[in-house]
Amino acid sequence: MTPEAVDRRSRLREVIQVFLRLGLIGFGGPAAHVAMMRDDVVRRRRWLDDDAFLDLLGATNLIPGPNSTEMAIHLGFLRAGWPGLIAGGASFILPAMLMVMGLAWAYTRYGQLPQADWLLYGIKPVVLALIANALWGLGRRAVRGLLAAAIGAGVLVLSLAGGNEIALLFAGGLIALLADSLRRRVAPPPGAAVPAALLGAGSGFAAALPSLGVLFLTCLKIGAIMYGSGYVLLAFLRADFVTRLGWLTDRQL
Repeated sequence: MTPEAVDRRSRLREVIQVFLRLGLIGFGGPAAHVAMMRDDVVRRRRWLDDDAFLDLLGATNLIPGPNSTEMAIHLGFLRAGWPGLIAGGASFILPAMLMVMGLAWAYTRYGQLPQADWLLYGIKPVVLALIANALWGLGRRAVRGLLAAAIGAGVLVLSLAGGNEIALLFAGGLIALLADSLRRRVAPPPGAAVPAALLGAGSGFAAALPSLGVLFLTCLKIGAIMYGSGYVLLAFLRADFVTRLGWLTDRQL
């Protein structure tokens, strides 16, 4: 075996080990996952530097889907090529998929017991603390300048006031793009709008399909238009599964 082949296999094993471990211990949601990835691949292993990592994080926010999973896929590709792309994503997703399957069964069977209520109440504050810590560490590096901070604060206020999540995300990005264009004194590049038909793709067929089909189309619609992170996902899940379909209560979500 050539030295190049040995190096490729070593890099692939490293990708699998890193993202399988992160998939097993990555508590707290996407911001926490991304912070843990940064600590591992930037600070400890030095696969890339902070600027490249933040550029990559910015790029994943321009496409729909789960940001932390997209980061695992892209980092795996950077480290070990196409095999690393597949191995990084699969290694990161697999532990969560298996654990959620087990938790879903346990919640359905035992979720209404008083003991389960105490367990859930105990877990929630810990998860919130992990999320807050991750957001603070990542936010200090991601928010560079008054404009980014002002846009973030404005979107937060409008979101809490009931603003539409998709509209706020695109408006924030458009403001930043226009401000950057004015600074550079060039015309902004044309952007690709999300087709309006996608916004109703799931609901148009929902009435005529059984529950599994509705579930598939609803999740497909959300995955096709969800920008930002898993925290944005919660708003979409509530709009569809709590408000529109009535499959869950707010407490269950």
